Amino acid sequence: MNKRYITLATVLILGLKAGAQESEPVTLQQCITVALKDNYSVIISSNELEMSKNNVTLAPFLPSLTLGSKQTSTELNERSYNQQGAVTGGISKSTTVLSNATINWRLFDGFSMFAERDKQIELLRKGEYAFRSVVENLVMDVSAQYFKIISLQNRVKLLDELLGISDTRYNQALTRYRIGKDSGLEYKQAKINLNSDSSQLLLQRENLKNAYIELYRLMNVSTGSKYIIKDTILPEPVMSLDYLLGKGMENNTSVLAAKAGERVAGLDLKIAKSSRYPVLDLSAGYNYNLYDNNYYPSKFDRYNGYNFGLNLSVPLFDGLEVNRKIKNAKILQENSRLNLEREKQDLESNLRSLYNLYINNIRMVGFERENKETAYFNLEAAMEKYRLGGLSGIEFRDIQLSYLDASDRMLEAVYQAKISEITLHLLIGDLFQNTLQR
Repeated sequence: MNKRYITLATVLILGLKAGAQESEPVTLQQCITVALKDNYSVIISSNELEMSKNNVTLAPFLPSLTLGSKQTSTELNERSYNQQGAVTGGISKSTTVLSNATINWRLFDGFSMFAERDKQIELLRKGEYAFRSVVENLVMDVSAQYFKIISLQNRVKLLDELLGISDTRYNQALTRYRIGKDSGLEYKQAKINLNSDSSQLLLQRENLKNAYIELYRLMNVSTGSKYIIKDTILPEPVMSLDYLLGKGMENNTSVLAAKAGERVAGLDLKIAKSSRYPVLDLSAGYNYNLYDNNYYPSKFDRYNGYNFGLNLSVPLFDGLEVNRKIKNAKILQENSRLNLEREKQDLESNLRSLYNLYINNIRMVGFERENKETAYFNLEAAMEKYRLGGLSGIEFRDIQLSYLDASDRMLEAVYQAKISEITLHLLIGDLFQNTLQR
């Protein structure tokens, strides 16, 4: 499962192109593709994963080969004095060349080399899960920001619609004032409400611009980009709690990482126990020695030849260090097991809590959509009554604000339901695949 996930991530990062130019509409998949390709956190995590891959080697099973060469030259000025004071001597020069090739191969070490190799593989899995977590959280952030922009755009449209209604009301009140049917108080109040709606619209547009800037930051593109999102928030079919719990325990990234950590702790215990076993090493070498001295009768001496042997060492007593390491390894193994159980417990708790929120948000969407439709019907009726003079400005404003509140609550409920849905996919570990399939 994890290798398939990493393969998908690699294909997405290296093989896909964004396919969206500035000032052109972009989809969620395109935003995520750009983010996974250029986001700094993903790049850093990908580099760390590459280091973990490099650490998986056959080194524990392979011999080591060394070549060495050493040359020394000596020049001695010798003088000897006899009883008559005569001096004899000369200059002695010598050169020594020592060269060797040595191979050392550990044949048995209590199966520690096998445990080390398995540990490297498990550490690679942990690195893959760490990379996967970074990718999943980035997909979550980009998705949440994408749908936030859609929600803000809907709010801007709503406020723009209400601004148009307020402008119509102001013009109607101003006309009635000019022909003497109303006092100046009504059109002035209508003007105040119009200005208030204009301010709210400007503020919401500013929030929308800032939301785009945050999306650009996540995508690691220029904050001056002009991407356009034209999309709607559509809920998926309702998921069951049993499905979420089963899928989460099987595929949640934190749980999988904790399982890998437990396996690493078990391998550390094996490595610690291997210190109680004998160690068998094979060594072989070739030596070449050359000695050149002009002072002695022989011009030079040369020695060369092979050597090989087996070395067996049996641990008898090391101050109880092995026992100490084994005890600590067992404690770490138990802690890893407890950490896995804690991750499972936290996952189940989070899934159950979030699922309640998810179901409640879905229900609220239905209620708020019904409230919005009713409020809109009331607003249409109020607009006609106000035009005919059968409704005061204060009453009309109350109905207008009631429609605004109902519409705003519905947009918020839709957004929160979508965020709950995305978070559930994150917890069960299929957010990445689910996003690709949409």
